[in-house]
Amino acid sequence: MGLQLQGILAAVDMSPTSAAVVARAAVIAARHGVGLKLMDASALCAGAPAAQPLDLAALARQAADRFDLRVDVLQERAASVAQIAREAGHQCLIVLPYERRVRLRALWRGSLADQLLRLCASRVLVIKSAAVAQARYQRVLVAVDLTPTARDLVTIAGQLDDQSALQIFHAIRPLHPNPLRNAEVPQRIMKAYLARRKLEAQEQLLEIASAALKCQKRVQTVFCEGEPARHAAVQQSHAKAGLVVVGKRRHSALPDALCCGVAKRIMAWCDADILVVPLDRAEPSGRLAEMA
Repeated sequence: MGLQLQGILAAVDMSPTSAAVVARAAVIAARHGVGLKLMDASALCAGAPAAQPLDLAALARQAADRFDLRVDVLQERAASVAQIAREAGHQCLIVLPYERRVRLRALWRGSLADQLLRLCASRVLVIKSAAVAQARYQRVLVAVDLTPTARDLVTIAGQLDDQSALQIFHAIRPLHPNPLRNAEVPQRIMKAYLARRKLEAQEQLLEIASAALKCQKRVQTVFCEGEPARHAAVQQSHAKAGLVVVGKRRHSALPDALCCGVAKRIMAWCDADILVVPLDRAEPSGRLAEMA
């Protein structure tokens, strides 16, 4: 599974941050030689309205002239999440602004990004930076969990911009001592088990990095012990990474709201843009039609 971009859809909330969303989407579209579509999704977002009405056509012309690419403005305003998913298709990157607050009536369903990730197989890039100061992401942090999908995440991060420096990050969760103590497991056995877990995790991380080195010039591995989302946010800040790539498995709205998985916490806690990759990309039969 690679990036395989066939197009980019920027769904903007018509707030002042929309210009940064369109600019970032245009940078990626120009780099990959694909078309860019702009869509008004303000009815589905809780962004602050602009002081003056935002002219999507003007933003499209600026992006087209600056990056020499085709930019289309969709005339129909998005009325549902399913409409955005249908417009994006399977091999399209959806670029969205970060929602710092969620509309009250959609609170249990989560942000627009949360809803899209549950519904469609497209990757979603959430823009948190206020401005695009540089054309490229200089440093990219890839948060992996050492499952077979980790290589896919690293491949996608490398293909998004082959000149970025990659940091492949993994945090191993510490052992919860109480059940082991209740089972009267000796302390030396617990320490030996944890040491073996750390060694195996580091070896797997190095294998992933070795595969990434074939297509990427600058690759590092970062390993720590602790809660993954919190340490990913700390590492992103320390490394000054402009982008964090993370995978997410799709769940229904209720488990998503109650459990608040690693990807969702990373999206909330990191200061960088977040590229979220669905790890189960098969399209659920009939979902788009049902939610139209």
